Formats: sequence, structure tokens, C-alpha cells
Amino acid sequence: MAQSTEVNEGRTEQVARDRWIPFLDEFTRENRGAHAKLQVLGIDAARYLELEDRPFDGIDADVKDGEDAVWIHFGSGVDDHITHGIERVTAIRARPATGGSGATVEIESADSIRTLLELSLPADYALPPAEGR
Repeated sequence: MAQSTEVNEGRTEQVARDRWIPFLDEFTRENRGAHAKLQVLGIDAARYLELEDRPFDGIDADVKDGEDAVWIHFGSGVDDHITHGIERVTAIRARPATGGSGATVEIESADSIRTLLELSLPADYALPPAEGR
């Protein structure tokens, strides 16, 4: 079960470790194709922009054998595919899309470094309806 807390601009859920895989699977289904920005927030309060305006392809967790790793995938093809990995994950927090901003996921690792995935609103990347089909 996810625990809810108020953080920044909306309701943020802390995802229980036993729900990481199904939660991230659903998050991927709902947000694949969104434009993504990925930042790494260091323990010295510095922000490092890893990438910006890349198509989000998915996010998954590996929890077997205590791995506790999260993999975030970007790109729409073999030529532009990028994967960002976070090891020794201790917490996953998520905020759904709101009226003014897309969904976000924050991953915290054992060394207190946080990785922030920010996505565009679904309407910003939705394909127009097919005509004549």
C-alpha cells in the first residue's frame, strides 16, 4: 500500500517496496511517450540535468535478491535509446499529473541522492485521432 504525504505542488505517494514493480508497470503504461526531464539531486543540494525533452519509454524495478535497482528508459528506437540506472534504491515517491504539470517520480538511493523524473502532460504528447479509419 502506498503512503501519501503532501510534498511541493500536490499529493505525493511513497510506494511500498512490495508494490514497486506493479506501480512502475502501470506508470509506464499511462505515460509512455511523454516528454521527459531527468535530474539528479546531489546531497550537496546541487541539481544535475541528465537529460531533457526525451521520449519516456518506461521505468522498471529489479528487487530480486535484494538488488533494489530502478531503470528508466528513454527513446523511441534503437538509435536513440538511453537507460539511466539507480542502484541501492531506498524509496520511490510519485505524484500524478495535475492540471498544470505532468506526473513525476522521485527515486532515492542509499547514499541520499535523489533522481527526479518529470514528465509532460498527456495532452502535450497525445497523437491526433486517426482520420478515415
